[in-house]
Amino acid sequence: MTTTSERVSRPTTRGVHRRRGLNSRRYTIAMVATDYVVSSLSFLISLLILSVWSRNPQNHIHLFWDNLRHGFWFPIGIVLGFAITGGYRLARRSPTQSTFSDMKDYAMSSALGAFLALGLSYWSHHFGKWSIQVSTQAIAATVVVMFALAISRATLRHVVLKRRPQRVAVVDDGTTYKRIATHLHLQHGVVLVGLIDSRETPSAGSLGSIINVDALVEEHQLDRIVFGTIQATSPDLEHSYRRATELVDTALVPRMFEVISWRSRLTDLSGLPLLELAPRNFSRYDRLLKRAFDIAVALVALTVTLPITVIVALLVKVTSRGPIFFRQERLGRDRKSFVIVKFRTMRDEPHVDAAPVDTDNSAPLYVSRGKMAHQRRLTPIGGFLRRTGIDEIPQFFNVLAGSMSVVGPRPFVTHESEVHSEWSARRFEVPPGITGLWQVSGRNNLTEEELRQLDYLYVSAWSMWWDIKICFDTPRAMVRGLGAY
Repeated sequence: MTTTSERVSRPTTRGVHRRRGLNSRRYTIAMVATDYVVSSLSFLISLLILSVWSRNPQNHIHLFWDNLRHGFWFPIGIVLGFAITGGYRLARRSPTQSTFSDMKDYAMSSALGAFLALGLSYWSHHFGKWSIQVSTQAIAATVVVMFALAISRATLRHVVLKRRPQRVAVVDDGTTYKRIATHLHLQHGVVLVGLIDSRETPSAGSLGSIINVDALVEEHQLDRIVFGTIQATSPDLEHSYRRATELVDTALVPRMFEVISWRSRLTDLSGLPLLELAPRNFSRYDRLLKRAFDIAVALVALTVTLPITVIVALLVKVTSRGPIFFRQERLGRDRKSFVIVKFRTMRDEPHVDAAPVDTDNSAPLYVSRGKMAHQRRLTPIGGFLRRTGIDEIPQFFNVLAGSMSVVGPRPFVTHESEVHSEWSARRFEVPPGITGLWQVSGRNNLTEEELRQLDYLYVSAWSMWWDIKICFDTPRAMVRGLGAY
C-alpha cells in the first residue's frame, strides 16, 4: 500500500491538466475578445433600434456616429463586469453548462458592466471633454448584449469542445455508474473514459482504484472527474479524493439525487454545505399558468410546423400503405385514458407485438419493452421521424384538447402503466407531456426505475421556469437522437 511519505513525494501534475480546451488560457483570451466584439456590435444594434423606436432626440439617427463614439466605454464595462463577477472563471469550470441556466449570470454581469460603463463615461466627462453616454442607450444595449453573449459563448464553447472534448472519468463503486454514464453521453464535447473504482481494490472492468488517481489522470489524460457513490472508509481513500480535486476539475453527484431537482438550492449551515430541496408548489394558479403556456406553445408550434406537417403527411402516405396518423390509447392525468396521435412510423401490417425481453428494472427501456424488435417494421422515413421527434408534432392537437401538456411525464400505454409504489403514482397528477425530463435525459436508454424517478422528480418539484428550461433543452436531445427507437 502506498505510504503517506510516498504520496507527498510524488511530483505534482497540477496545472498540466488544466491548460487544454476549456481550461486553456487561449480559451479565456478568446472569451474576452469575443465579449468585447459582441458587446460593441450589441451597442451598435441597440442604437439602430432606438433610432426607430425612441422619441428622445438624442437617439435620432443623425446622431448615430456621435452616439457610437460615446459608447466607447460600454464593451470595456461589459468585460470588466464579467471579470468582477467571476464570469470567465466559471465559464472554464464545466463542459456541461446550460446556456439557459446561465442566463441569470449573464444578466447580472451585463447589468454590472453597463453600470461600470456609465461610471467610466461620467468619469471621462468630468476629467476630460468626453460627452456623457445616454443612459437609455446603455439600458437598451444591456438587453441586447445579454442574449448576444449567450449565443456567442455557446458557439465558442461548441467549437472548442468539438476540437478538444473533455475526457471524463466517474469515481463510483458501480452502483450509480450506468445512470451517470447515460447523462454524460447526452453532453456535447464529453468523452467518457470509464469507471474509477471508489474502493481500494479495483473491480474488473474499471480503470483502476482511486488510490492510484495520480497515475490514472496521467495515463488517461483526464480533464474532469465526476464522483458518484463513494465511501471514505480509510485515510488513504480520503487523501485520494482530495488529491483528485487538486489534479483535475471535479464534480459531485449528491446522494439522494432521485429527489434533488434543478430547483434545489445550495446553502450552508454555519459552514456546513446544505442542499435545500425544492418545495412542492402545484396550486390551482400553477395549473392555470401551465395550461395557458400549453395552449400558447401548441398554437405557435402548429402554425410554424404547418409546412413540415403537410410534407411529412405526403411522405408517409407515399412511402408506405396505411393511414397517415397512428392512434393509440394512453393513460393521462388521474389515470384517464385518451387517444394519442402521431405520424405513423411503422408499416400497417398484421403483426404480433414482441413480449418484453427483460423484466429487470435495471434494463434499458429499449430492451425491457422490446423496442428493437419493431425496427424491421419501420417505414422508409419512420426511423428519421423518430430520431428527430417529428412524428410527435400531431400531439400538439392532444395538447389543445387538454389530454396532454407540452412538458410532463412520459405518456404510457395501459399495460406499461403499473403503479409500483405510492410515490411513482404521482406521475398521474399532471397530464403527460410531448417532452419532459425523460426526453432530455436519455429517452429509451433509461431504465424503468430511472423513468419513474424522473417522473416523480418532475411532479414533486414543478415550476413554470423548469418547463421552459426543458423546452429549451429538447431540440438538442432531438438532434442527437439518443435513445430514440
